[in-house]
Amino acid sequence: MRRLVIPALTGAFVLSACSETETEVTEADIAAIEASLVNGSALAWELTQAETRVASMCMQDEGFTVHDTNRLHGSMIPNRFEGFESPYARVPAVEQAEKLGFGTWVWATDTEAAQAMREDMDYLAFTAEDQGWTSGDEDDSYAEWQAMDAEYQEAWTVAFVGAERAAYDAAMSEAFEEADTDAEIEDIDLGEEPPFGGCELQTIEIVYGEPVHSEFEDGEGYWSRPDTESPLTWIGDGDLYAELSADHATQEEDFLVCVEERGYGEWEFDEFGWLPTGSYLDQMYGGAEATEGVPPLTDEAEDADPVAYEFAMALDFAECAEDAGLREGTDEAWARMSVAQVIDRESEVYAWEKQIEEYLSNAQDYLAGQ
Repeated sequence: MRRLVIPALTGAFVLSACSETETEVTEADIAAIEASLVNGSALAWELTQAETRVASMCMQDEGFTVHDTNRLHGSMIPNRFEGFESPYARVPAVEQAEKLGFGTWVWATDTEAAQAMREDMDYLAFTAEDQGWTSGDEDDSYAEWQAMDAEYQEAWTVAFVGAERAAYDAAMSEAFEEADTDAEIEDIDLGEEPPFGGCELQTIEIVYGEPVHSEFEDGEGYWSRPDTESPLTWIGDGDLYAELSADHATQEEDFLVCVEERGYGEWEFDEFGWLPTGSYLDQMYGGAEATEGVPPLTDEAEDADPVAYEFAMALDFAECAEDAGLREGTDEAWARMSVAQVIDRESEVYAWEKQIEEYLSNAQDYLAGQ
């Protein structure tokens, strides 16, 4: 989610690691950078929605009322960031476990309780970053789009991206469909992708000023929107977790031993510090097969009511985390380690937030004028 796992950028990590002197991180630094990232994330989602409205207005002027909504905003959804939390925060606290379980049942079942929980503020807060930024309207819009005939969709595409780009995309899709081997796919060469056109170009010019032309390593060029990627992509989650895990090895071991002693088998944290609780429970709710890294269901789980089992399991995990001290000070440690990765580029963090705000203002000013 721009969505779901934040990638590790090795260059950014090395930049910090190779500094001659390490910049001291203060509580004020953490608070300021965290606030900027949280606000920038929210603004980026507002920008996505505003850009969608600008593009849809242009397409309506062209006579189209049903849209491929995902394309209206460049098929990009920004990452959602609500604040620094260590990976251990994915293990619910006791109070959360008693009310929410792991949260898997909320969408794995369709009971009245599950439907009500989907609107519960505690549940939404607990799952916010995992769910990301979402709009309920987009699913309905996509269903409408899928119901349109091919002639409408082709005409819409030409109006949105421009005739030249639409023809290029169609030829590329056809070439991929006809390719039977990886070698044939690698040999596909239709030349450089044409520039943006149609309502897509108009939207980019209104919101961002102009598109960006860049080049791949082989010299072939391509067009894109200006980069709005969050500075969180400078942080290597895997690297940070390795450090966090080393500092809290005893707490991790005590937690995992506790979980095993309570009858859940052998568990381990993955390279990002996550436990595959969702995949484990999917074996109960959806009959999924156990995959690598996911413990098989216990005999008790095989015969249990899935929701009741989830709540009991979540509470056991929460109590084990509490007894092991897994959550004690780890969010604060995670925040400090994260900020240490970006502190030498602090001004760029604030500049990113300001740039997102300016793009959003461009879109809002245009919409207000219409």
